[in-house]
Amino acid sequence: MTPVRISIVSETYVPDVNGVANSLRHLIQAFDNNKYRIQIIRTRPKSSWVPEVEEVWVKGLTIPMYPDLQIGLPSTKRIAAVWDQFQPQLVFIATEGPLGNSALKEAQRRGLPVLSAFHTNFHRYSSYYGMGWIKTLTLNWLRRFHNSTLGTLVPSAESAGFLCSNGFENVHVLPHGVDCGLFHPRRRSAYLRSQWQVNDNQPVALYVGRVAAEKNIPQVVASYRKLLQNTPDLRLVVVGDGPLRSQLEQQHPDIIFAGVQTGEALARYYASADFFMFASQTETFGLVTLEAMASGLPVAAYDLAAAGQFIRQGVDGQLAKADDSDAFTQACRQLLKMDLSMAGKQARESAEQASWAKVTLQFDQHVDAAIHHSPEQKTEQIQTMV
Repeated sequence: MTPVRISIVSETYVPDVNGVANSLRHLIQAFDNNKYRIQIIRTRPKSSWVPEVEEVWVKGLTIPMYPDLQIGLPSTKRIAAVWDQFQPQLVFIATEGPLGNSALKEAQRRGLPVLSAFHTNFHRYSSYYGMGWIKTLTLNWLRRFHNSTLGTLVPSAESAGFLCSNGFENVHVLPHGVDCGLFHPRRRSAYLRSQWQVNDNQPVALYVGRVAAEKNIPQVVASYRKLLQNTPDLRLVVVGDGPLRSQLEQQHPDIIFAGVQTGEALARYYASADFFMFASQTETFGLVTLEAMASGLPVAAYDLAAAGQFIRQGVDGQLAKADDSDAFTQACRQLLKMDLSMAGKQARESAEQASWAKVTLQFDQHVDAAIHHSPEQKTEQIQTMV
């Protein structure tokens, strides 16, 4: 069998540290090499990186307020040249920036089938930075972009529902998976907990993610302060970096700010805590939720994205109604009243159901449908697979 040649276009990929880059890598690693031959067109990595598949690097510009991320510059000529050599049978555009737009235009010129992914709620992010006025403009542009492809893959049913209600067509759910081998309760580290200056019986809350407004990190800190009233020995560990870190670190010296952690080090941080606090309301999925659960942590989160999909209320976590800060704090309180060890075991069982092998099988179906697509199918009624 001759492998299907897929060109994947993305503004972000490992060694970048974010959910989109990590999820895309795991998806590619789970592919059957006998079925697919992969090419990645991506922005030039900022740190040392040895490609695992064929990679084409293009120029990018650093995103304001996101120094670790880039926007790929328009690269139509570069894309055309590498596609002349690679001869892709399908184009998968993972991000919607200028680089992705260049790929879409060139794919249309060649008559290539295109699938796209919707990973980040840019239209919601704008509200956190005082730019709510551009929300409608952003959403309109995203709609035009994605409706120009054969299908848009989103990681949760909630995101699919939102997009469909706003005029996005051919939206399909392709959930993320989690690496249950890397993220595992056995990585719990007594040495790491000793560095945090906590004993075996002292509860530790963990947050992993960007330390930024759009992740609602101030809500995590505010809820932690309220939890201390009834649980004075509780500690909070924050893993990640971002524009709010310096300010929060100065204001809250009792909170442990560990910076960016990756790989096995990150897995140890997860497993060495006792429960996970995640207050973000801008996620299309929120992979950290599954990573925490795989590590044996019950989770307190809003009833959105991955949390709403995987957490069993009162069994392996507590869910709060969206946009209700008091409800989030109460969810954390209720979690502390549970047997955290037992809830953590239940969380691990839930995470084990989300394997990358299952995700890849679903991706196979979308690839087959796109490659065998006929032009008249574009006018058929919208289908949302959930």
